[in-house]
Amino acid sequence: MRSRLLITVLLLLGVVSITAAQDDVSNHPYSVFVERNIDATGLDRLLFVDMLTGETTDVTVYGERYTIYDQAVLFFDYADRQVRLALPDGTLQDHPFIQMRADNQRVDWVVSDDRNQIAWTFTGTDAQSRLETTTFISDVNGTTVRQIYTDVDENNRSVRALPVALDAQNNRLYMDLQPDRISEFTPFKLYAQLFAVDLDTGETTTLPGEAGRCLCGADVQRNTFIRPILTDDLEAYDITLHDLGAGVNEVLPALRFPTRYETGDIIIAPDGNRAIYTLSSIEDFGQPTQSISTRFILIDLNARTHQPLIQQPIRTFVIPMGWSDDSSAVLLTNPNQDGTWKISIADGRLERIADAMYIGHLLR
Repeated sequence: MRSRLLITVLLLLGVVSITAAQDDVSNHPYSVFVERNIDATGLDRLLFVDMLTGETTDVTVYGERYTIYDQAVLFFDYADRQVRLALPDGTLQDHPFIQMRADNQRVDWVVSDDRNQIAWTFTGTDAQSRLETTTFISDVNGTTVRQIYTDVDENNRSVRALPVALDAQNNRLYMDLQPDRISEFTPFKLYAQLFAVDLDTGETTTLPGEAGRCLCGADVQRNTFIRPILTDDLEAYDITLHDLGAGVNEVLPALRFPTRYETGDIIIAPDGNRAIYTLSSIEDFGQPTQSISTRFILIDLNARTHQPLIQQPIRTFVIPMGWSDDSSAVLLTNPNQDGTWKISIADGRLERIADAMYIGHLLR
């Protein structure tokens, strides 16, 4: 199992530079996987694969929301209700400065693309039992912790704020106001009302077109903001491409299929030239005849076009988790099954590349 994991990681991450000294273990690069629900209690196993030696270190946790963070994996330990770090040597430690208090209901976070900054939001209730969220930002070492945003659900709509992404210069934090606990009921990342917080002034700005927008996917990278719009007949989604720097937008007319699909995750490629979004449909839900249909739509951000990545839908439920480092393939996971798949942009070929779920790589 583990030797095969290493082989597939090397194939997957061939663009990763492996230049650390063989005898300096502290500088070895690692790829990280998770095997979920390895026993009846819901225990997970994190696998740290040394990319130089092939050795694998295991650590078992009751975790969720695994995130590459500096030289560790950041996760929420739902058994102890604390934010924790798993290290490549198999040790666990509490996060040094993001810790839940007794009055916190949950915590959400986002790490910047350069892995130098982290923003996090604590959700709780105020003295009037209204939802209250408080957002902080810091460098990953915790030397610059500061509070940047607070929201109180004054109209009792069960709406909370959470961080979504940092811009490329780490000058703005993109956030969302969304129904509380919606993320517990859908495998997709759905957003209701996206806005930006200026990290110098604290000023907030609603992103273009967000008033009355659907509860659906989105992504924002550099100055590109991608958002679906439900068509007037409620049967499909136009795709809006916003250039936040130039203040202009363009609408890609909806692609229509015999089956009605819901939009899911949208992920912009690291090179900024492409994006992928998901269309998913479940027919006869809960019945013996239940069937799942998933389509992946490729957006060419230079040509301003979109088209199915593969012509026939995939008859299982897989969701995009990210792109390969060279933007040549999309990485997929299944919320109900361990494993990692990739779909090639060049030929649309879908293949399973690992038996565990890939989280990311730690580079020294």
